[in-house]
Amino acid sequence: MRRFLAHSGLKLSLAMLLLVQAACGESDEPTALTPAPSAQRGELVAVTASTTVSLGEVQLAIALLEAAGIDTSGLDGKYGVSIHTLVYKTATPDGRLIDASGVVAYPLKLGGAPSPLLSYQHPTLFTDDDAPSLSANTDNVLKLLAGIGFIVVMPDYIGYAESADEVHPYVQAQGLAAAVVDMIRAARTLLARNGIAGNGQLFLTGYSEGGYATLAAHKEMEQNLAAEFGVTASMPAAGPYDMSATAQYMVGLDINDNPQFLGFVFKAYDHWHGWNRLDDMFQAPYNNVIATYYDGTQSSGAVQAALTTSMADLFTPAFRDEFLGGGEATVKAGFAANDIYDWAPQAPTRLFHGEDDDIVPHFNAETAETVMLAAGAPDVSLVNCTTPLASIPRNHENCVVDYLSEVVVWFGSLATDL
Repeated sequence: MRRFLAHSGLKLSLAMLLLVQAACGESDEPTALTPAPSAQRGELVAVTASTTVSLGEVQLAIALLEAAGIDTSGLDGKYGVSIHTLVYKTATPDGRLIDASGVVAYPLKLGGAPSPLLSYQHPTLFTDDDAPSLSANTDNVLKLLAGIGFIVVMPDYIGYAESADEVHPYVQAQGLAAAVVDMIRAARTLLARNGIAGNGQLFLTGYSEGGYATLAAHKEMEQNLAAEFGVTASMPAAGPYDMSATAQYMVGLDINDNPQFLGFVFKAYDHWHGWNRLDDMFQAPYNNVIATYYDGTQSSGAVQAALTTSMADLFTPAFRDEFLGGGEATVKAGFAANDIYDWAPQAPTRLFHGEDDDIVPHFNAETAETVMLAAGAPDVSLVNCTTPLASIPRNHENCVVDYLSEVVVWFGSLATDL
């Protein structure tokens, strides 16, 4: 079993709007590091590739993003960028220590000038080839953020690239938070060895599953790791923070145009919670599709085409009736354990979401804002997506451009040493 999924419309949008067309610079030979006798979470295991992107290439990437409608708010590319692929140690939800991977990119500043650190959590991915560590050289957003002065960290998550043999813990707080936290730890080791200084600021953001991963990591940092991580600001975007209500909503639809995401959710939860109930939950032949298609080789479209949009046909009647009614307490408890909105973030937090989101319902952001403010959060607000024309729906895919604009403008206004 390998890993899984991705928000299809979102990934298509990012691929079309945000990625460059060719790799830049020369790759160095892999650099293996000797692990400590007893490995620990966050340990840097190896630097497997390094690439330098010129200032001219950074400026071209920014120009392409601006042409796509992204507001860079006058933050021009000022630096070439050094990109490194890392392998590091992290923990699976069942407590095993494994190798995972990700990318670190930093601006090539003169005189050892410091930079703020920004951890960017990617959206759902279906295929391994789209993992940040395998596509970093063609990522315009990475070049934009590093080129304007941020140190950028992008974890692959468990289940992608180096850890592709693992089932991806899709929208599950423990596995995603661990991958983000440990990636930042490994990145700090690399930066120290390369003489790259941080300035103490830490920004967190991500879209879709990345929005969920962002809030999960933020929660873990503030509640359990405050002595190690001080979050400067956080922008989770379009994430399903209320997994209980989101699952109920999606299963309860008559027609769900994106069943590949729902299949991903149940596949991941069934695996990591040890339910082993796919045959009880899903009707044939869809039970076999969900059991076998999420292996990193099938595209979003392929999974979507192999499933049905009718929720009455996708699920077995007994399971669906009980899940939407008063039964299936164990399954409901699994989702409730991954609700991540009931706490009070202390760092400034902007919950970005599109009111017409057709994949992750907007009520997730509304619920999170309401509960967090009631819990005493000093600076939490909901930022609703805007589109260029009122006739353009503010849905999951169409809001990517506005999200990236909000990230650059808000983080750019708070960051020092850019």
